[in-house]
Amino acid sequence: MKSIRKLDLIDHPWIKDPPLIKLLTILNSDGLNAKMVGGCVRDSLLGREIIDIDLACSLAPEASMARLDSANIKVIPTGLKHGTITAVIDKSHFEITTLRRDVVTDGRHAKVAFTDNWAEDAKRRDFTFNALYLDGDGSLYDPCNGLADLNVRHVRFIGDADQRIREDALRILRFFRFAAQIGGSTLDSEGLQACIRNMDLIDNLSGERLTQELFKILGARNLLPVIRVMADCGILEKILPDHESLEKFDEFVRTENELGRCDILMRLACLCPKNLCHHLMLSNEQTKALHQYTGHDIIISPEMSKKDISRAIYESGREIFIFALVQSGTSCEILNYAENWPSPTLPVKGRDLIKAGFVAGPEIGVKLKHLEAVWVDSDFKLSKEELLAL
Repeated sequence: MKSIRKLDLIDHPWIKDPPLIKLLTILNSDGLNAKMVGGCVRDSLLGREIIDIDLACSLAPEASMARLDSANIKVIPTGLKHGTITAVIDKSHFEITTLRRDVVTDGRHAKVAFTDNWAEDAKRRDFTFNALYLDGDGSLYDPCNGLADLNVRHVRFIGDADQRIREDALRILRFFRFAAQIGGSTLDSEGLQACIRNMDLIDNLSGERLTQELFKILGARNLLPVIRVMADCGILEKILPDHESLEKFDEFVRTENELGRCDILMRLACLCPKNLCHHLMLSNEQTKALHQYTGHDIIISPEMSKKDISRAIYESGREIFIFALVQSGTSCEILNYAENWPSPTLPVKGRDLIKAGFVAGPEIGVKLKHLEAVWVDSDFKLSKEELLAL
């Protein structure tokens, strides 16, 4: 595999990060066995933040582990069956995967065979710009012509799009995710048609994988035109059955963008106000938040006083109030007040009433509810002493 050009390391300083240099030095002690690949290379070329650094390696996983063990590097056999290990150096994690080719695929899992052929490894990847490889000296390799696609923000499958999707149905969502994150105004026609032809394969995806990609789509900068295409071709229905029409969702996202906000759970709640997300893999906390967002009864009015806003936040919760606020197409002034209002705590406790002579039991709860209502009506100004005097 021949390098197409050399990157200026001044523009890509992450390549000279000491833990990465140490890792490459160990793995490449007898030649160029390991290269950075995929997202880190793509995002570096786009000037985006590098989150994870993955490496492809021509060494068998056992050979890589042996070299790292000899250098006293911690190694985790993350997915040894598929040739993947994780090296931990100074708290930095690096995923290293042996070059491989698919032997059998079923749309979710693949049986692979290891190889030392970089071109074969590249051809089994999903999109052209995810098959870019990079050496520690900045040498860039592009076996699938991904750089040209990346330069024009074009999301293109490697080889036959239908075959790539049948190998892993999640690539349908990844096609739209990358289009929403870094894509241009036009989706690749061949790729889109392949996604439509194979959309029924989405039914076989696990809730966890589906949720991970959906959340990335909902948080993307170019979300609205992409999700409109997904809805028009029926793919969004496959992911979120019985989702609402996109008019209100569009307004919500546009308002969030104007306010400099991006809350993925709020966007999901707006897209599915009937809370039909049971097939997704959500935490208990996320599920609870969705129920609260979709079930609120807050009425937002431009004439709301600060006292009205404070009461609504106290009674419903700050995030629920902000969700209702964005839904209504609110002003920055109200949002700023809502975000910064210091939510107070009722100054009177049950033990204070017991000290005042009340008998422990249900009566305490009733009295506290009454005092809380009086305290809220006072715009949270009555002190503990004033409340107890009542």
